Amino acid sequence: MLDLKPLWEIQLLDSQRKALEIKLKEGQISKDLKALRSEIEQGRADFDKLKEKYNSLKKELKKKEMDAAAATEQVDHLGQKLYSGTITNIKEINTSKIKLDSLKSVVNKTEDEILNIMEHLDSLRAQLEKKSVELNKKADEFRKMHGTYLANQQKIKSVLAQLPLSRQKILDKLDINLWNKYQEMKKRFNDPLAKVEKGICLGCRMGVPFNDLRLLKHGADLVYCSNCGRLLFWER
Repeated sequence: MLDLKPLWEIQLLDSQRKALEIKLKEGQISKDLKALRSEIEQGRADFDKLKEKYNSLKKELKKKEMDAAAATEQVDHLGQKLYSGTITNIKEINTSKIKLDSLKSVVNKTEDEILNIMEHLDSLRAQLEKKSVELNKKADEFRKMHGTYLANQQKIKSVLAQLPLSRQKILDKLDINLWNKYQEMKKRFNDPLAKVEKGICLGCRMGVPFNDLRLLKHGADLVYCSNCGRLLFWER
């Protein structure tokens, strides 16, 4: 009685090897890692732009505060001269009052601008803090995913390393003529051996004639699918 099970096991091992090699090369988690890394890089770029804007506003705030302080100092100095009686000339007094009003207007305007800048800085600071938390969270997620990815890759490599030995053990017990026949059929099919379940060839999903099923179950000779031409295997 012909025993095709070892040949079936070799075909399964070869299919497993191909599937693992594909998974090793382009696993879904690798795609997820790339997508997450892209998000992190974009997030950092946005954070840096926001930080640059924040620092620029801080410099502007410092300048405005210095302008306001200088203008306030001029107001105090001119006010002291004006109301202390130091200035007695009517024309000079009027000119000084106009200048004082102008300086006070500059101070008020600058202080309003300072308040607006401070409010903007508070808003930017809140955005920076939020983005920092989000980036740290994504960085932690990336590290965990990367660790899982490396562990999975190592596991796949370990399984792949064991497959040749398992395959060779089966191959050593296989009939050489049967193996040569299988190798010849590999030129036509990736999976020359098709399992039969419930009277169906799983290679082409077509029904196997009753007489072929009888011969297959008897196991005295090789039986081929009359539709696709694959070698049929019926597991006892």
